[in-house]
Amino acid sequence: MKIIFSLIVLIATIALIASAGESYYAIRTDLRKCAYPMCGGYFVREIGSNKAEVYVKSLNQTVKGGGVSVSESLYKNAPSYAVVVKGDLNKDEIVVSRIFRLLPKPSKPFNFDSELNNFFIVVPKENSSTTEVKKLNGNKSEKVNSIENSYSQDVSLVPMDWLSYKVNSGESVFTVSGRMDSNKTISIDYMFISLPDPKLCPMVLTVVRCANDTIPTYSSSATRCLTFSGCVHRGICPLVIPGCSDGYTRNSYASKPNGCPHYSCIPSFLS
Repeated sequence: MKIIFSLIVLIATIALIASAGESYYAIRTDLRKCAYPMCGGYFVREIGSNKAEVYVKSLNQTVKGGGVSVSESLYKNAPSYAVVVKGDLNKDEIVVSRIFRLLPKPSKPFNFDSELNNFFIVVPKENSSTTEVKKLNGNKSEKVNSIENSYSQDVSLVPMDWLSYKVNSGESVFTVSGRMDSNKTISIDYMFISLPDPKLCPMVLTVVRCANDTIPTYSSSATRCLTFSGCVHRGICPLVIPGCSDGYTRNSYASKPNGCPHYSCIPSFLS
């Protein structure tokens, strides 16, 4: 895990250098029914600015600093302003190097106008005991002692180690609830995770064949990568299958000690 985090920090540092002139924008798909390129592109708003939204005919990706191209299906028809991008806005297109998508909260719909000036990102630093957060499209960073995350209360069975990894490695932008308290603690209100996800692990596991009527089991890292944990005899498992919040899909894998399903709830757009 330390190696993976170090690699993430290196990639993020390279990306920050390569994209120093870029800004963060929220986008929504143009659903008007007229001929392209007059319709069918994207409306773009700069985060932290009161500028009016701008129409662009296309969103083009540029892969920088070890980045990975993102499938259009992950962002094209997302809800309005549920996608944040980092890139350069040109006359009729936006060229982006990073794409983030909102993790929904079923009981608390996201309102972009209320959060316009409230977006942050962690500045990843290896082997540092302090955490710094930076306002999107701002110049200053600020040290914090801890970051709390409200998704643990608002969304059932979402893997919190995964969300912590996304935040602390700079692979998420987020809004915060209220002001920093006297203990320099901030609380995340809404998270946008970087795409694609997972990024640094194989999507398909090698087929494992177990002997003597045993079954393969797995474990999941904070990056959502599955690794083989060994073969076990199938035991008695709970009959109750948990449900997920709206906008999330149940995910499972056989786990130790009895080969019972380990359940989690993942955003449906990643399923």
